[in-house]
Amino acid sequence: MRRLFWIAALLAPLGGLLAILAQPSQPLRGAEIRNLLEPVYNRALPAALRIETIPEGTGSGFFISPEGLVMTAYHVVEGSRSLRVVNSRRESFPAELVGYDEFRDLAILKAQVRAPVPSLPLETRTGPQVGEPLLAIGNSRGEFIAPRYGVVGSVERDIFPFFNSIAISTNIPLAPGDSGGPVLNQAGRVVAVVVAIGQPNGVFESYLSPLLGLDQVLAQLQAGRRRDVPYIGVQLAPIDDETAALLGIPKEGVLIRGLLRGGAAERAGLRGLSVRRENGREVYEFDVILEADGRPFNDVTALQRYIRSKEVGDSVVLTIRRGGQILRIELRLTPNPLRS
Repeated sequence: MRRLFWIAALLAPLGGLLAILAQPSQPLRGAEIRNLLEPVYNRALPAALRIETIPEGTGSGFFISPEGLVMTAYHVVEGSRSLRVVNSRRESFPAELVGYDEFRDLAILKAQVRAPVPSLPLETRTGPQVGEPLLAIGNSRGEFIAPRYGVVGSVERDIFPFFNSIAISTNIPLAPGDSGGPVLNQAGRVVAVVVAIGQPNGVFESYLSPLLGLDQVLAQLQAGRRRDVPYIGVQLAPIDDETAALLGIPKEGVLIRGLLRGGAAERAGLRGLSVRRENGREVYEFDVILEADGRPFNDVTALQRYIRSKEVGDSVVLTIRRGGQILRIELRLTPNPLRS
């Protein structure tokens, strides 16, 4: 539950959303979408869930098998000591985490059901198209397993580093508590899972983790695979003109501003930025990452993307500038050391 409400951090005041809803053509379009998808909601309702976690939190999810397998967003259940799922009849079932993919923000739970339960079919062969109407089911704003309607704005939305993979963006009016809920097409098949909301450039968007092409990934999660995002354990900063002048270095590479305790970089002896006084002047000590696996990086985000595209346990060779030395140091990637 530690990151249950990270989506709220992306959300600025909703003035842009209210302006969109106030446009003259929107009520008719919204009514048309509702009429189109309301039967889908009625059919899907028995399989939709509210997820309750300890520490206290609420998210959404849905049954994907009669035996009680549940899909949700990983950040809904991350760090939870106990879980339970509640269906539309307000029946409550204890659940446990089976597998997760932090990179795609997906998780599979197993609920302790007493009999076969209704489940939703997954659509992994055909993804939604721009302009396509979709239905999301969630538990935000104090509502219980309620429908939300909207259309696809983009099927290739990049919101890194808040979401590692490529997301689907829509105008479905989601809010904290909807994370992990199913997103269904007109055929009643789940095409994505709710993961985030935001307001880039003053326009509200909601973001979905797509299921397209994930048959093998989902099978692995159901078999118990737990995929963490890999870290090298550093805090990074770009080398702009001011930083280059202060430290007396070229604008090349990415500065290691700090180290995360227990991370791979600290164990390998890398150095974060520090300052000491010597003979009345300030002396800076630091490392600069020039390359990873022989690839040059001058941009923090580009380096983060490269690292996160790998797996925990993979090795990465960093080319480091330390004063007048050029060093090559091999690291073994770890999960986020802040979780330990």
